[in-house]
Amino acid sequence: MAIRYLSEHDSPDDPGGMIREVLEMGEAFPGPAEDVVLAWVLRLGEGRDPAAAAKQLIADYRLDQKPQPGGACGRVIEMLKETASYPGDRMARHVCQPRRRGGWRRNRS
Repeated sequence: MAIRYLSEHDSPDDPGGMIREVLEMGEAFPGPAEDVVLAWVLRLGEGRDPAAAAKQLIADYRLDQKPQPGGACGRVIEMLKETASYPGDRMARHVCQPRRRGGWRRNRS
């Protein structure tokens, strides 16, 4: 079942237009920035690369060209830039090669 958002700013890279609304509020956005970014990542859905979506938002909203606002809105922009620079292969979950995390073992020599 697909979720439809009623925001006019809804896009595949910004479901519900949440990031756009934060940017429009600017310094008046009260925060917390971390909650907004987490909700944005969760709304992207499975199979959507957060780094690629963040790069697209940075380009679409011209976040590299403008002087950045302060406060929580500025923190959202910083976190988007951090997400964009994070390599996609590090975000992928490595289910194929589980790692031993310690614990009890039998037949110790």
